[in-house]
Amino acid sequence: MSIRKTHLWVLASCFSIGLLSAPAYSSGSVNLAATLRSAPAFTPVAWEVFRVDNNSRAGTANTHSVNMELNPGTYRAVARYGDVVRDRTFTVGRSGQVNVVIAMD
Repeated sequence: MSIRKTHLWVLASCFSIGLLSAPAYSSGSVNLAATLRSAPAFTPVAWEVFRVDNNSRAGTANTHSVNMELNPGTYRAVARYGDVVRDRTFTVGRSGQVNVVIAMD
């Protein structure tokens, strides 16, 4: 193998290893909580979370409180309890947690 080919192979190998070791996405999380009469609902609430930029569904749950790990971005949480539907927009960063509390009454 010539010196030129060896240098190219070493350079390509180092570049590939760097790409493999870098994380693709960092993620944060959101804690969604539904309340009734200013207290935790403690009854099932249907949650849907959508990414705002492409309106894709990012997650669902059927509980009064849930924590979801999400990629950084802006989202809309929709909560349904009986005939009541409420929504909130929130932004998740590369780390940390966002708390979203929605009163269902």
